[in-house]
Amino acid sequence: MDDGPLTDTDRRLLVEEAYALALAGRRDGALRLVSDPQPPAGPGRAGERLCRARVALSGEAGPHPDARAELERLLEAADDDSWRAAVDLARLARAEGRAVDAAALLKRALDAFRRSGAPSEPARQRLAALLSAEVEELEAGPLPAAWPEPRLLFRLIELGKRLADQADPDQVLRIVLHEAIELTGMERGFVVLASGDDFEFALAENLDWTEVDRPLFEVSRTIVQGVLRDGRPLVVALPDAADPQPISRSLAEIGVRSVACVPIRHGETTLGVLYLDGRERTPVLPALVDRSLGLLAAQAGAALDNARAHQAKARALEAAEENLRRRRSESERRAHYGELVGSSDEMQEVYRKLDLIAPTELPVLILGETGTGKELAARLLHARGPRAQREFVAANCAGIAETLLESELFGHERGAFTGAERSRPGLFELAHAGTLFLDEIGDMSLRMQADLLRVLQSGEVRRVGGRQTFQLDVRVIAATHRDLEELQRRGQFRQDLYYRLNVLVLQLPALRERPDDIPLLAAEFLGRSATGGRKPPRVSDRALARLVAYPWPGNVRELQNVLRRMSVLGVELIDESHLPHELLRPTSRAQEAGSLRTAEADAVRRALATARGNKAEAARILGVDRKTLYAKLRRISAGDGAVPR
Repeated sequence: MDDGPLTDTDRRLLVEEAYALALAGRRDGALRLVSDPQPPAGPGRAGERLCRARVALSGEAGPHPDARAELERLLEAADDDSWRAAVDLARLARAEGRAVDAAALLKRALDAFRRSGAPSEPARQRLAALLSAEVEELEAGPLPAAWPEPRLLFRLIELGKRLADQADPDQVLRIVLHEAIELTGMERGFVVLASGDDFEFALAENLDWTEVDRPLFEVSRTIVQGVLRDGRPLVVALPDAADPQPISRSLAEIGVRSVACVPIRHGETTLGVLYLDGRERTPVLPALVDRSLGLLAAQAGAALDNARAHQAKARALEAAEENLRRRRSESERRAHYGELVGSSDEMQEVYRKLDLIAPTELPVLILGETGTGKELAARLLHARGPRAQREFVAANCAGIAETLLESELFGHERGAFTGAERSRPGLFELAHAGTLFLDEIGDMSLRMQADLLRVLQSGEVRRVGGRQTFQLDVRVIAATHRDLEELQRRGQFRQDLYYRLNVLVLQLPALRERPDDIPLLAAEFLGRSATGGRKPPRVSDRALARLVAYPWPGNVRELQNVLRRMSVLGVELIDESHLPHELLRPTSRAQEAGSLRTAEADAVRRALATARGNKAEAARILGVDRKTLYAKLRRISAGDGAVPR
């Protein structure tokens, strides 16, 4: 150990590791883990001494010679750990048959425990109740012969504190199942939770839960159903495979030699069942289950109920906060940002990023499908930025032949090529101190990419056919509908140019991703098309439903063109009959089925993302049980080879 005091986390890890060694019969190794070359002293070191003494007490060969003296010193120190030392001394006295001394020490431990912290904490209340119950039993009469060893009782008390601190029901069950396997020496186990008249599997350890659905586990399911129904524990320890009981024969047939199944209860309600089994002969006895495992299950019931209540309150609070945020955001929600139109969540995110990006002078890469408004966004970034009073120059890299693009961007000198009758500045020169917008940058040839990279790196441009260089100050905004990362992998786009352009990124959503904006866009475009003071036409509900359902491969630009054609029809109400035939084409059943499968997969993925991969929480979000969710995951995996995570 270090000379300085350990943190609480260090102590907890130290205790767990030392006890793991001690319970595995390696007491010497455990003692080395927690022993200093010199006895520790000074403030903050009582926890280490307590750990060493407890490990010493856990050995099979009887208490370590120094353990009792160490505990007595800790008891007299009267610090925050003195009650723990009193508990250990009481366990030792009890094991030696000194019930009166044990009761007195437990009373002393209880008094010190109540003085050491706030009594209102649930964990402390539960521990105090356990100590009080043990004092009463000691004073009532002799000890039961099958009472568990002191180390087990200590672990149960510590476990109660750990469980009381848990606010996640899944974590409560995970701790309980692991501790139950450790306490009983069983090989494996699982937990089921009551669900009406049936049950559902919550988690398993040392076995795949899907195995439990197989016929081999029918006897185990029968045991679980019986314990869930009756609320009483069941323990089966087979002395040999010839046991005449039917359930024993059934267990022997599947190779199980011992089973412990106890209800997880809170008050009069059975919340679930803890099931353990082993294939080897184990020292599980009914008395041990009644005392230790039964107490563990009772602790689990209380902790599970507390965690569920805490989770319900947290969800209610989260829902209230989300409702408040939604109300506030609705009042702050923008329907327009310059010429961009939309009040959806997707567009609110675009507006937020525009607010952040516009004041800077850094390069921007705008991504989005054709027709999503990339040039509009670029003009807004310029108009609301520090260069608003200077030039905004735009070039479409896909619309200019490569032989002309170099001259268009960089300019040329007189006589540089056939037809160059006079010198001409390029777009970079024209955009000096302003903004240059390079649309469809993904369609630029590799040679032009190299020339563009040179200009961006040096800040200098030289006209075609010229020798003079011009020092320029230009903010570059690039846009593309193509996947530049995929183009890099194919060797069609330079990586160094990509990193030059990809400083700030703005992603524009496709129109099909924000269908709620279509009514607002329709009203906006029809209003713009009205001339001569005429009132713009309205769109019927049926026609609007068609507009919303259509996928709009050309995005906002396609919608705008359709509505422009509708506005010149001279009608006051645009109905279905006025819409282009492609918008009225019926969807095939196969397409509908595919859409439903896609929608289901998307819903599952969103739920898993919201629940951060927690399948129990994802099932709750979707309103299904876990078995249904796993069935959906298998179906999705079979469909596209990828299980959502």
